[in-house]
Amino acid sequence: MCYNTHYNIITSNYFFFMNQSSLIRIIVIIIAVLGGVYWYTASRPVPVELPVNGTVLVPEETPVATGSANVSEPTATIGTPNDENNTPSSSAAPMSVTVTYAASGFSPKTVTIKQGGTVTFKNEQQGGTMWVGANEHPSHAEYGGKSRAEHCPDTAGTAFDQCATGNAYSFTFQKVGSWDYHNHVNANDGGTIVVVP
Repeated sequence: MCYNTHYNIITSNYFFFMNQSSLIRIIVIIIAVLGGVYWYTASRPVPVELPVNGTVLVPEETPVATGSANVSEPTATIGTPNDENNTPSSSAAPMSVTVTYAASGFSPKTVTIKQGGTVTFKNEQQGGTMWVGANEHPSHAEYGGKSRAEHCPDTAGTAFDQCATGNAYSFTFQKVGSWDYHNHVNANDGGTIVVVP
């Protein structure tokens, strides 16, 4: 009997200390996890949107719009006529312009001509090929509205497309607007023709 009593005292003390140390371990783990979560959230940078000029403006209060407004933004889509506000002055625009093509691409990249004016593209790249075509590549449909396959047989000159490689190509622009073009052989080379009334 004495043995059982002594055994019970030892085992009860063992479980008491074991339960106490387990409880302490659990508390230490919880504190470590909470500390880690706090450290992680506190050390993360707060995202801030910076305007282009690099200054940050923080408004004192958020403005609230009252009433109603009809807002419209002027738009000029490539391949469509510009409106009067976006049209460059036609008084200074020439009736003919020459654009050269070299290893560095087309020069000048953007030209302005009067409606009915002619742009002549000249290939000055040694051993290079030039095939001027309206965007989008490879359809060349932006200016005339027809695909390359549809408009290249056109001999009336209504499609802005050279239709084959060559050293020179001229096109008379009858439509007012901004017209992008590229070298069909090297589509990374391109520019813009702005046609004003």
